[in-house]
Amino acid sequence: MDRSAAEWLAQGDAHYDAQRWNEAGEALERALASAPANSPSNARAWYRLGNVREEQGRDEDALACFEKAIALDPGHAQAWNNLGGAHQRLGRLDPAAEAFRRAIAADPMLPQPYLNLGRLHGTRGEHARAAECFESGLARHPGDPTFAHLVAAARGENSERAPAGYVTHLFDGIAAGFERHLVQDLGYRVPEALAALALPALRAKGRARALDLGCGTGLVGAALAGTGVELVGIDLSERMLELARARGVYARLERSEIADALAREREGSFDGVFAADVFIYIGDLQAVFAGVARVLAPGGVFALSVEGLEEGRYRLQPTGRYAQSPAYLRELAASCGLEERRLERTPIRREGRGHAEGWLALFTRPAPG
Repeated sequence: MDRSAAEWLAQGDAHYDAQRWNEAGEALERALASAPANSPSNARAWYRLGNVREEQGRDEDALACFEKAIALDPGHAQAWNNLGGAHQRLGRLDPAAEAFRRAIAADPMLPQPYLNLGRLHGTRGEHARAAECFESGLARHPGDPTFAHLVAAARGENSERAPAGYVTHLFDGIAAGFERHLVQDLGYRVPEALAALALPALRAKGRARALDLGCGTGLVGAALAGTGVELVGIDLSERMLELARARGVYARLERSEIADALAREREGSFDGVFAADVFIYIGDLQAVFAGVARVLAPGGVFALSVEGLEEGRYRLQPTGRYAQSPAYLRELAASCGLEERRLERTPIRREGRGHAEGWLALFTRPAPG
């Protein structure tokens, strides 16, 4: 690669690391144009350009870039893995599975293709094959919380909650494209629905304060923007918190476990608590409900969503997410002195050819007298 191409590549890398996707794409294109077409070093440039196109939501272009990287370097495991991801987002599941297998063959220590192939099998209902993938990953990475959690889920085991390391790794890794995928691709509207449930009570409080548990990129904050509610956000993923911070709608953001954060807040200090889809990573909600009941002011409201379970209390599903039953939510609320205001079935998000079904709930802490 000549000097000009090297300089363009370095500039592309700098823009890429700063997540300036348009500038990174332009610089990487200039790097590729400045080098011989068959230069082996172009494999890295095509791979990074593919990642840029992925971040821009241009999956067909990303796929073409990864294919060019692999043509120059057939052993590029990460390019194979990301090629599989592009195929999967475009609905091409068989080519996606084959690309993930090629990634594993190219680098058996790379964890991501085991996860991706296992999850792909899970979307097809092939839970035994999914378990095999996760077990293979766990054998390569003993003690890894992500593989351990997904092995348990695929085997049909139950647990009280997902490991913190699993949640942090998951969301730090997908933060950049998370909101676009969730809202645009999966039709996710739970934050707006919860805001609509809670706002009448919050507006009645005047200058209300609310706590957003598992705030992620700040979708609850966006739903409450302009309402005058002072909002505090809690999340385990620093990258998600960075995106929430950029919205400028939170008075305070904190990286913390939910139970720990609730324990630090003053009793009766919030008029509302929101939990939009965060309980898919926590099965046993006893401590959370108790903490929420403690920090709610009299007349305060707790608006939450869960994936739906018809019988029992809570269950770790093969997807690695938890589901809770309405009976369990009512049991918890009663044990903490919270009163039910609404509990209604809703589609949470698109999943496969249908929807993940769940529940929206609104509980309140009664005012004295």
